[in-house]
Amino acid sequence: MNSETFMQLVDHLPYGVYITKPDRTIVFWNQGAEKITGYSREEMIGKKCPETHMHHLDDHGTPLCETYCPLLTTFENGDPRSKKVVFTHKEGHLVVVNAHFIPLRNEEGKLELVAETFEMMHAIDRDTPIVKNLYKMAYHDSLTGLPNRTYLESLLKLRFSELRRLQYPFALLFADIDHFHEFNEIHGHILGDKMLKEFARVMTLYSRRDDTIGRWGGEEFIGVYMIKRPRDIFPISRRFQEIVKTISIPKGNNEFLSVTFSVGITVAKPEDTPESLIGRADRYMLQAKEAGRNCVVTDTFEN
Repeated sequence: MNSETFMQLVDHLPYGVYITKPDRTIVFWNQGAEKITGYSREEMIGKKCPETHMHHLDDHGTPLCETYCPLLTTFENGDPRSKKVVFTHKEGHLVVVNAHFIPLRNEEGKLELVAETFEMMHAIDRDTPIVKNLYKMAYHDSLTGLPNRTYLESLLKLRFSELRRLQYPFALLFADIDHFHEFNEIHGHILGDKMLKEFARVMTLYSRRDDTIGRWGGEEFIGVYMIKRPRDIFPISRRFQEIVKTISIPKGNNEFLSVTFSVGITVAKPEDTPESLIGRADRYMLQAKEAGRNCVVTDTFEN
């Protein structure tokens, strides 16, 4: 059987099949996939999975397209796997499928592509409140609306996967509000919460599309930034400082309250783990505290 005949067979299978490259660009989309998802092959081929608006979730509500998915795991370790997945149909309703991720190797045995085959289980009413809010409840901080620690941990898995497979560099920023305990003691927790919400609003407004700012816990925040070269952390840190200088909340009587941040920022290395990367940025942040606060400590580079 030649390859053209085989592809005709795959195209007419009664279940969905699509194939992606290591950067998750879709290169094949069969008729079964069109029928199950509502998207034509013309709409899908050439797009990367996160660009498809299918918003895959696992059965715990993890946002797979935006973070780390089984397809990437198969690319990394070369093992097939199966998983129940929820996605958004083109018409807006949610669909549950059994998905199977299959590594495809060339004649030399090198893993070049991964195929996903999937068969529909049942549809879900998207207007059900628990479904409608599943993603937000599970992966966003309830006070600020920013991505929470769980989301950030999943995102870091994705960024490390991209760094090691595709050599996409990234940096991590760790920021802590200076004297925030004292701020709450003096001004009260209501104004403290308002300050956190205002920080989230302004950072979201001025963030680039590929930047992610999330709340790590309390008054600690983490930023994950795609970069082109290590020295990009310097303009990122300057921009962060410029943005936070604009943040203030009204106290009353024409008075406004503001805060400062101590910040550490570092570039991820292939040998890093999420723990070592966060630990290094956290150490830099503590060095910024020791240096008098309201400053940034970064990696150093040789001239």
